[in-house]
Amino acid sequence: MEATSTNGAWQEVRVSLGPDAQVTGKLSFQTATRIEGKLRGEIRAADLLVVGAQGVVEGTVRAARLIVLGELRGAVQGASRVEIWAGGRLFGEIETKCLVVHEGAMFEGRSRMGRQASVQETEEPQLTV
Repeated sequence: MEATSTNGAWQEVRVSLGPDAQVTGKLSFQTATRIEGKLRGEIRAADLLVVGAQGVVEGTVRAARLIVLGELRGAVQGASRVEIWAGGRLFGEIETKCLVVHEGAMFEGRSRMGRQASVQETEEPQLTV
């Protein structure tokens, strides 16, 4: 991923889970978040969610916007935009208004584009960060 292409997105990130983090459960974020560690469970992000190059997410992701640089295995629901960047890998189902798969990225699964429920319309998770 080129730094010039993503300066705006990285400036938005306020919460970050580092590469040594391993989390299992349900997480909810109100601000832009970057995950570099391992997360298994459910993530709800009202804003931007970045799965960093070292990040591995397994489970269900409900995010307003999603950028995948690492690996995501599971379902992506209710996103207005999903981008998989070079080196990023997404295995599973995507429900989004806009899907961008950059050269060098990998997507294996099914995608559905169109109208979907917003992140706020789904039930609240157990842990809020």
